[in-house]
Amino acid sequence: KPVVFIDKSGSMAEPIEYYKNIPKISIAAGLAIALHRKFNADIYLFDTEVEKVSPARVIGILLKIEADGGTNIDPVIEEIAKSYKPTNLYLVISDGITEASDENLRTLQNIAKNMKLILINTRTSYNWVEMLKRYNNVYNVRDVASFERAVVSSLRG
Repeated sequence: KPVVFIDKSGSMAEPIEYYKNIPKISIAAGLAIALHRKFNADIYLFDTEVEKVSPARVIGILLKIEADGGTNIDPVIEEIAKSYKPTNLYLVISDGITEASDENLRTLQNIAKNMKLILINTRTSYNWVEMLKRYNNVYNVRDVASFERAVVSSLRG
């Protein structure tokens, strides 16, 4: 079962690289809703906190996103660790612009094999992203087509 975490920080209001008028959050929200419909995926939104939401709430957040919020991956790692099931796929959609605390980086080692990251428009890397890369669980996307390929790949393996 997919469990989707969508970054709703301010940087996600910026457009995806090759489409000047499509915010990163729009593509992420569309994917989350599709996964909810097809696989009954749970959906969480995060910036500096994590909140489980209904698909209808995702749309509401999408319409109100402010380009001023920060990002903290630690609450996401903590939420996954708290409710971790080895049969679930934990999918994070983010531009990854944050570092994990040392404590949560150690926690991530235990769950990284079931956590995948669709990384949008980010050329620099952060400690938690590097750890997921060691498991081949990071999919870099820069346009809608690569986003679609990343989703299919992440669900396969």
